Amino acid sequence: MQTASSLKGSTNSQNSSLQYSSDINAISLELPDHSEDFQSVNGLKYLPSWPTVNLHFTELSYEVPDQANASKTKAILRGVNGVFHSHELTAIMGPSGSGKTTLLNLLAGFGSAVRYSGDILVNSSPRDMRVFRKMSRYIMQTDVLDPQFSVHEMMLLAANLKLGNELNLEQKLEVIDEILGMLRLKGSKDTMALKLSGGERKRLCIALELVNNPPVIFLDEPTTGLDDLSSSQCIALLKMLAAGGRTVICSIHTPSGKIFEMLDTVYVLAEGQCIYQGSGSNIVPYMQQLGLRCPITHNPADFIIEVACLEYGKCYHNPMVEAVGNGKVARWTPPSKDGKVTPTKTDTTSGASSFYEMDQFEEEISPKLLQAKCSWWMQYKLLLVRMLIQMWRDKSYIKLKFYMNIVLALLVGSLYFGMGTSASKALFNFGFMFTIVIAYLYLPMMPVLLYFPTEINLLKREYNNQWYRLSSYYAAMVSSKLPSMFVLAIIYLSIVYLMSSQPLEWFRFAMLFTIAFVTALTSDSFGLLISSRLSLVNAMFMGPVVAVPLILLSIHGIGYGRGTYISPLMRFLMHLSFLRHSMEGLVASLYDYGRADTICEDTEIFCSFKKSKVLLAFLGFEDMHYLWSLTCLIGFYLFFTVAAYIMIRQRLKKSAANPIFLYVLQLLSKYFNFTSYNY
Repeated sequence: MQTASSLKGSTNSQNSSLQYSSDINAISLELPDHSEDFQSVNGLKYLPSWPTVNLHFTELSYEVPDQANASKTKAILRGVNGVFHSHELTAIMGPSGSGKTTLLNLLAGFGSAVRYSGDILVNSSPRDMRVFRKMSRYIMQTDVLDPQFSVHEMMLLAANLKLGNELNLEQKLEVIDEILGMLRLKGSKDTMALKLSGGERKRLCIALELVNNPPVIFLDEPTTGLDDLSSSQCIALLKMLAAGGRTVICSIHTPSGKIFEMLDTVYVLAEGQCIYQGSGSNIVPYMQQLGLRCPITHNPADFIIEVACLEYGKCYHNPMVEAVGNGKVARWTPPSKDGKVTPTKTDTTSGASSFYEMDQFEEEISPKLLQAKCSWWMQYKLLLVRMLIQMWRDKSYIKLKFYMNIVLALLVGSLYFGMGTSASKALFNFGFMFTIVIAYLYLPMMPVLLYFPTEINLLKREYNNQWYRLSSYYAAMVSSKLPSMFVLAIIYLSIVYLMSSQPLEWFRFAMLFTIAFVTALTSDSFGLLISSRLSLVNAMFMGPVVAVPLILLSIHGIGYGRGTYISPLMRFLMHLSFLRHSMEGLVASLYDYGRADTICEDTEIFCSFKKSKVLLAFLGFEDMHYLWSLTCLIGFYLFFTVAAYIMIRQRLKKSAANPIFLYVLQLLSKYFNFTSYNY
């Protein structure tokens, strides 16, 4: 294990019990903020230490299809090079559209297997994305947190998912208290995420990813939306984490002068090329050497961004790219008075010691550090409990669903009151079964269309940061809906069944309940399949639109009578509607299996539907089979569930191996905007 001499700093006496000598992060650092929580940077207790991780990229280029002309491409990055070292806070700067977020995402491998050219090395070895994902964490620009949980609850969940049974509960709580103290969140320990300030939310996002002490941290514009004080505190925190042995890389748009002084290394992009890489304090002499003089009262960061925006003409762009070799010059330094270049292995102008000497002894990552600490079953249980708590704490939504099911049941029961045993109203009883199909199409589907597109960002953050496997999350999400759907189905179907005077036979009610419940599950999976690829607006539009032909196909041919010709194509399409199988299953549960004769009123002269077989023949259901309908419904449910999982997985990875599928998605996105979900 590498060792490093610590910078002298005062240590808080109350933290004397937390002295750790075995961790590479046992380094102290004085920060501008004299808060006690920022006075020392200690290794995280009980957590494994990582070797130094350095990133090196050469000739990195990335292009995207031009929306205006599909046959052309637009270059975002053009052959950039660079080296990002451990123990340093590196900021990627540049004007809007310069490619800084693209570079950050490529280095992090965040959410994509995008095609790029060039090499990305980790400790002088080609990057293995499966390995690198396990040692790096990406903190998005938007603070995506679960509003139903407090700071401590989210930290405990993260600790359980990331550390598994490696530590006991007492040790996990000690690690959590240490991280919250280091990030000044102890005072907000019991505060719900919804009530946190902007700075607290940003620090909490960082705290959640520090639970297993990752060696590499990427942040996309961490100061966005924060005031000057909160931004300074956030950057001071990142500087502290970097000094603790981590590689911290962030993108920043326009840092203030105070924040700019805190940065150890600056990497400036313009038009997809590197125009400077080195210490922030060397930007002024660098620009002077190119014939640009920064005003004394001007922020050097603002000045170089103005130059990158071509405010001083286009003639300076190419000389700046050539001066740093498009990033090949790892750390630009001004020449000495005798014309020689000063050494680049040390740099004290940024206010922090350099650890390049340590970089010469890069260690291999131990496979034990990369092994998942939490089993699939444990992940499933933790996520299932979280989702059940989410539902329970959303009291307004629970009450709304409960009252809505009761009101709807009373309304439907009133409309079809007493029709279940009446022979003259048998056709109206068929309408009663149709209302069950419609109810269990829209009631489960619409909430999913509204909810899941807003949940995808939280899933993206946690999944890409290796909190859990997607399969465990998906299984927990599917399972968590079953209890509430079951209870609500019991309430709704019991009310409408009794009010409509259906046969008081337990097996018939069980058959009807089974068909209705499986229909609800299928509709839920169908809605999840739609929302897995679409944005919120598009999903809310497409769901009801796609449901219309399914409804029409479910009742096509009903009432035509026995022997009516229906084309094979139409029969095939009818079987593609899972609602058709629901209708047949409901009719079979109420009128098949030895149904007794219905009651004919004395006022009826000709009672044609007294026998259930006559009614079934009139409706065209004489060849139906309950078990076949139930089997088809279960098949549709499994198909939609698996298809939704595949689509979600593909969406998170943003990879489409099939070129035909990719081409179709591009056409839909360009002309219809049906696959747009970047929000």
